[in-house]
Amino acid sequence: MGARNRAEPSGLALTKLRRRAARALWAERLGHALIPAAAILWLYVILGLFGLAGGWRLLAAAGTAMAALVWELARLRRPRMAEIDRRIEAASGLSHQPLATLTDRPAQASAAGAAIWQAHQARTQALLAQARAGWPAPQLGRRDPFGLAGLLLALLATGWVIAGPDAPARLRTAFAPPAWPFPGPALTVWVTPPAYAGTAPIALPKSGTVQVLAGSQLSVILNGSTDAIVWNGAKLPAQALGRNGRRADRTLSASGILRVGPWWHRVAQLRITVTPPAAPQLSWRGPGAALEDGKVRLSWQTGDAYGLARLTAAIHPEGYPQALPEGAELPTQRGDGDARLDTADSPYSGMAVAITLQARNLAGVAAKSDPRPITLPPGPALHDPTAIVLGIARQNLALTPEQAPAIAAQLMHLAAAPPSAISYGADTELAGLAAALHSQRAGPSAVVAELLKLIREIEAGPDFRPAQALARADQALLQALSHGAPDKAALNRLLAQMHQALAQHLNALGAPPNGNLPGRHFDISGLDRLAQQIAADERAGRTEQAQAELKQLQSALQALQHARPMSPAEAARAQQEGQAAQAIGQVLQDQARLRDQTAQGAATASQQGALKRRLDGAGRQLHQAGMQNLPGMADAARQMDQAKAALAQQDDGPAHDAQTKAIGALQKAAAALQRAMQQTMSVMGGAPAQDGQPDGSGEDLDNSDVALPGQNAAGAIQQKIIHLDADPKLPAATHDY
Repeated sequence: MGARNRAEPSGLALTKLRRRAARALWAERLGHALIPAAAILWLYVILGLFGLAGGWRLLAAAGTAMAALVWELARLRRPRMAEIDRRIEAASGLSHQPLATLTDRPAQASAAGAAIWQAHQARTQALLAQARAGWPAPQLGRRDPFGLAGLLLALLATGWVIAGPDAPARLRTAFAPPAWPFPGPALTVWVTPPAYAGTAPIALPKSGTVQVLAGSQLSVILNGSTDAIVWNGAKLPAQALGRNGRRADRTLSASGILRVGPWWHRVAQLRITVTPPAAPQLSWRGPGAALEDGKVRLSWQTGDAYGLARLTAAIHPEGYPQALPEGAELPTQRGDGDARLDTADSPYSGMAVAITLQARNLAGVAAKSDPRPITLPPGPALHDPTAIVLGIARQNLALTPEQAPAIAAQLMHLAAAPPSAISYGADTELAGLAAALHSQRAGPSAVVAELLKLIREIEAGPDFRPAQALARADQALLQALSHGAPDKAALNRLLAQMHQALAQHLNALGAPPNGNLPGRHFDISGLDRLAQQIAADERAGRTEQAQAELKQLQSALQALQHARPMSPAEAARAQQEGQAAQAIGQVLQDQARLRDQTAQGAATASQQGALKRRLDGAGRQLHQAGMQNLPGMADAARQMDQAKAALAQQDDGPAHDAQTKAIGALQKAAAALQRAMQQTMSVMGGAPAQDGQPDGSGEDLDNSDVALPGQNAAGAIQQKIIHLDADPKLPAATHDY
């Protein structure tokens, strides 16, 4: 009984050991059966890395692998008991097949033999107490005697290196199910780019990877299927189209994957990468910012794929981080750009500032350039004491808006006791601005803008509102003439409004009843004739001539808007300059006639000497007017002396050459005097010369009956010389001159 109890545990342990060994044998045999199928799939992966797999080749590889697997599984057989025992003995390192001892019987039974056999079995059971089943061993050498696994491994590494970063995408393509060969659901996928892109909708493929702009709208139409339209794992809401059709739309803000259909029958699987819109490209061109004729010239270069919605030049004074923003709108065309900023009205005029370009494209993306330092040109000089103090307060408020309460108190004190006599309306407006700033009913930016208007009004004095009315009347007249020929009644009405506004303007300036300011005469009726001539030319189709005359009228009206009375000193100086200009002009004409006489051999040295003395007299007048060293005067005098000496020796050739040079020098002096008179003449200032014309009109005024402001004797003389040149009877030498 005791012996049986001791044998039962040994029998139970052996049974368990044999089960483990059987499982290990099953695992090894299954592994060996999988090797052909795995080799086929391994080879397919290698082909995929080389871009040679996908589509129906996937089905071929899968079918071959499945057939190999079925073949190998069909050849599997159950491990026999002897094979299990040999497995245990091999894993345990036992020799001479000790497990067979447990079932063997001695051939001859005897008491002594039975005792020996039992001793042998006991020894065997003691050895089996340490036996084990072992782990499954691959034993690839049995199925791969030629070492093909190493070759496949080398090919796999080579394919991965060649594919590089495209390896994952190539593998996805290799294992993507092929297109369904039978008629299936109809799918249409497209994206509509955002409005800022300015492009048409784009049709998308059903697989692969595409890039779209953020804000694009994805649209999917599916007909003939009930499959869900899935975006990033979530079902998209769809609108029914007929009995078996649907449409889904989605605005794309992030990348994702569009899937339609189950994994075994994908109608579409498309990876969509959403990219944000690019920012504008801004850069300065050349120096970027520079001063030119009292204005700030900006040169820049822009680039943008969608177009600019806004481009500004932001001006910020150096050393004032809280200063109010100041800037100007710039043209938004792509490529090179140029602009001239008039900063005369800026509160930062005359200060060191930094100018930064700021752009925003149609996609709403902003960018800015690096700042360019520059010192702004000073603003117009102020003369009224109250206007000067207000200008300082305006600049302080723009630079330090955080000091608005203190500046409001200063403005209130200024309104109570202005340094100069100002109108009741201006005083009331100043007090209102101070109160609004103090109570924060108006911000610093609004007060800075209103202070500029008030400064202009105080500086202009009684002429402020009449000047504004004249500017509106002039603008209405110019606008009507620039948009075609107005009818006679409308033109007369506009001219009457201009006359009335001009009369009020001149009356505010203290002009006499004849409508002229001291020191300058102008023909107002000539403006009417010029306007009527413009209308007549437009009706007759003479567009270019009408445009030229319109420029003349615009220049004349601009000059009238900026009129102001002369001081006695200015009037005296203008009179002296005018007399000198007339004298130089007359000398110029007489020198031209004397040159013609020299060409004919009829000129004398005394005639040349008389012209020289008259030129010296004009020079003394210029000296009295404060204009010394006028360009051309010294050269003209020297050439006249040389011509006189040559005529005294009856040498007409050198005399003729010297007279020609004297005429050129006189022309230079007349032009220089004309420019100087335009700069110093204050009664009709504000109409700068254009296109090289001394009178600033930019056009030949000979055919016009109007006497434009800015014309003087030098200009009239120049026109007279042009008339002389038109005479065909003049000698050739005179025509050359």
